[in-house]
Amino acid sequence: MSEENDKLRDLPPIFFPSDGNVDQKMFAPVAKLSTSLDCMVGYFASSFLSELSIAISNFLNTSKDHKMKFLISPNFQLEDLLAIENAYGNKENFFEMLFPEAEIEPDRLKRFPVKALAYLIVHDRIELKVAIKRNGLFHTKCWLFTTKNGLVAIHGSSNATSGGMVRNFEQLILSRAWVSEESSMVCSSLAKKFDEIWNGEIEDLRIIPLNEETISKLRKYVDNYQLTDKEIVENLNLSYKPDVDENFKVLDTKISELSIPSYIIYEKGAFQHQGDAVKSWISNGYKGIMSIATGGGKTYTSLIGAAKLVEEKGNTMILIAVPTKALMNQWVNDVREFGVEANNTIGKSPKYIKQEILKSLRMLRLNTSKVEICIITHNALVSGLFDELEKHLIPSNVLLIADEVHNLGSLTAQKRLPKYFDYKIGLSATHDRQFDEQGSSFLVGYFAGVVYEYGLDKAIGSCLVNYNYYVHVVYLTADEEDEFQELTNKIRKLSYAASESKDSPAKEQWKKLCLKRRVLIEAAEKKVDALRELLPKSSDEINKTLVFCTDKKPGQLENVNNVFNSLKVKFHQVTAEETSNKNKLRNIIESFSKDELQVLTSKRVLDEGFNVPQTENAYLLASNTVKRQWIQRLGRVLRLSNSTGKKHANIYDFMVLPQVTSKVDDDLKALIESEYKRITFFSEHSANLMDKNGGYFATKKLLTLLGVG
Repeated sequence: MSEENDKLRDLPPIFFPSDGNVDQKMFAPVAKLSTSLDCMVGYFASSFLSELSIAISNFLNTSKDHKMKFLISPNFQLEDLLAIENAYGNKENFFEMLFPEAEIEPDRLKRFPVKALAYLIVHDRIELKVAIKRNGLFHTKCWLFTTKNGLVAIHGSSNATSGGMVRNFEQLILSRAWVSEESSMVCSSLAKKFDEIWNGEIEDLRIIPLNEETISKLRKYVDNYQLTDKEIVENLNLSYKPDVDENFKVLDTKISELSIPSYIIYEKGAFQHQGDAVKSWISNGYKGIMSIATGGGKTYTSLIGAAKLVEEKGNTMILIAVPTKALMNQWVNDVREFGVEANNTIGKSPKYIKQEILKSLRMLRLNTSKVEICIITHNALVSGLFDELEKHLIPSNVLLIADEVHNLGSLTAQKRLPKYFDYKIGLSATHDRQFDEQGSSFLVGYFAGVVYEYGLDKAIGSCLVNYNYYVHVVYLTADEEDEFQELTNKIRKLSYAASESKDSPAKEQWKKLCLKRRVLIEAAEKKVDALRELLPKSSDEINKTLVFCTDKKPGQLENVNNVFNSLKVKFHQVTAEETSNKNKLRNIIESFSKDELQVLTSKRVLDEGFNVPQTENAYLLASNTVKRQWIQRLGRVLRLSNSTGKKHANIYDFMVLPQVTSKVDDDLKALIESEYKRITFFSEHSANLMDKNGGYFATKKLLTLLGVG
């Protein structure tokens, strides 16, 4: 190994491919000692496999786990880029669009390098993503390697084509991170930029992976050639090396349409309410709030309505406003099912959003698109950005879909929500803003009424499964009980301050003490002990489970995670950190869906934007006073799951009973009443209301605390 390291050290810092054998003299020594190989190039052709066959062989044969990642931008004209985008959104094969020089005959692939590339894609040895820069070209040329010594970058003017590696006069620079501070900076900067582009974090670049339809087509081709990885790479030097024409032909574009998938049955059966909601919305002038229980298919309902609108009104701009990043990514997937690739503006600047909307409006005016969809945050919607866009939007058909619409009833939103949208859909499991009648009234007026309501009472047993609800009494520890009594005495002494003005120091102190007592109860230590006792005794039987922890005290989530660690249960927490990284979040949800993860633990981020219908068990360590969150959490667990055939769900709640030795003060009374309402809410639709641990007997105990039991 030391001799090979010496070869890496002794490589020249600059190389001219036209001088001969860039593969053997420059790339192969680096690739042989590498554990990762990433590449971003402006021009790409399958023939690079022939020209770098030794390097590719060295890298792939070092370990079966090694995979190459390529960011590519063939020299497409705008029509080509649109064709690929449409093909991706419509789940059509677009491999031939990437490599139009390689005509695929019915019985075999015409050229061996293309066959080799198809093989490597299908067997997960190479991953391609297309980088589309609408204004200008994605024109970088860089190869990145990770070695035991550190990063290595080969960069310069050569594309990943026969021309770039053999025929043309090009130059390549070799940067080794350990050679100098400057080389280290070059390597780390290029690696960082690659990761940002790969993860779709660069404003002006659209990143498109190969879709499943494309890979399925390739798999059919590859099945005709039962070759091993070794045979692929060892025979590449013997393959026919075509002259690659880097000017690709122009393709006819297919205009994307918003179409309702045939598998969505919305006019009869368990989801007939979707069709009924859309009819009510249309009869209300394509405006209104649809209040549909979580799990009742709010997203699909709005997209069905949007498809009907486009069919009736013609070219339409659709703005989908959501409160969280997780929801933005979920909407992208749902819109894709309706045949359109939405512009997800997650993490984008106002300038970028404005430019993209203007581009979309231009395409609609030119009839190069029938529908354009842009997904934005609630914050973007009320930021003032749309004041600048008003004159462009008013002449067009524009539909606003506001998900979790209750979040838009704040005073700030009331002042800044754009007033000029032609058509509107407000979505929520409950549009009412608890304790904010004025905000609720504003939303009803802004969206022109509530056109349809479909509550849990109708959904459970139809499009949601039935469930058992178990309530387990938890007592405070001795130390917690002492703290509770001390806080209660202080609160009682300051009770006079409850009616004072909001800027009263005494009232502020009273509020702090009340909050501290509430946190003490919600984060009670024995809740975690009770959770451990309730879990199945065999860790193999713990599965399809969500655990909701308090967001008021982070230690509870840590303690819950420790429980699952000690039981050797496969779990993952879902916090703001995970939801901020869409790829990481997608992988977590996918692993949970495949039962590779048994449990997800979380704070409130599981409330909105999570679609894990296979969930069968939920543990509610967090208790709060917001009815909307109760509905959302119930909906997380009761969704139908066709893949698992789920018929029933279980919800486990934890009710803390402190020792009340004197008259209950007003704040404690309000807290106990809130617990009563929450347990009553979860109990009223459960299948086990009168069982030993059912909700009925729990509410009786709370009424006793209130002195009315």
